[in-house]
Amino acid sequence: MEYTEKKIHLYTITMAKRHHSLVLLSQDHHHGLALALRLRQGNQALLHDGWTHDRVEQARRVQEFYERELRSHFTAEEEAVFPILKEHSPRSGPLITTLIQQHRELERLVGAIAQAKPNDLDGLLVALGELLERHIRLEERELFELYQSDLAPHVMEEVGKAVRRLVASRL
Repeated sequence: MEYTEKKIHLYTITMAKRHHSLVLLSQDHHHGLALALRLRQGNQALLHDGWTHDRVEQARRVQEFYERELRSHFTAEEEAVFPILKEHSPRSGPLITTLIQQHRELERLVGAIAQAKPNDLDGLLVALGELLERHIRLEERELFELYQSDLAPHVMEEVGKAVRRLVASRL
């Protein structure tokens, strides 16, 4: 099995393990990981699916991704998932604090990329890719596991409705 096929297979297994209330967020994570990988790889990134090595164009795509997916993703997590998880799983508090700090840092980096000169983009785009990957992996491996182990099924159903409502504006 080729490396990318392994990654897709593992992602499929992970999605199968997710409670359906988290599937939209996990799908966002899949898109975010693809972007993060390309940003980190820079000129080594494979040029398929219309990707480019042009850092100015990558910066434009980062802005588009933020507006199209990331903004509503952060809102859904911060308004629907985090408060309920914090209420029902006190041990999630420090993790949620870290994730919110990472949201703000990701937003700061997106803003810096929007204002950056072309010569400064490489470092900023790599930094964004690295943080985005760490953040997504932390949510998938720790936050979502806590969510699924500590919340009752009826609570997860309510969270799922709120997540769908909060991301509906972009769909």
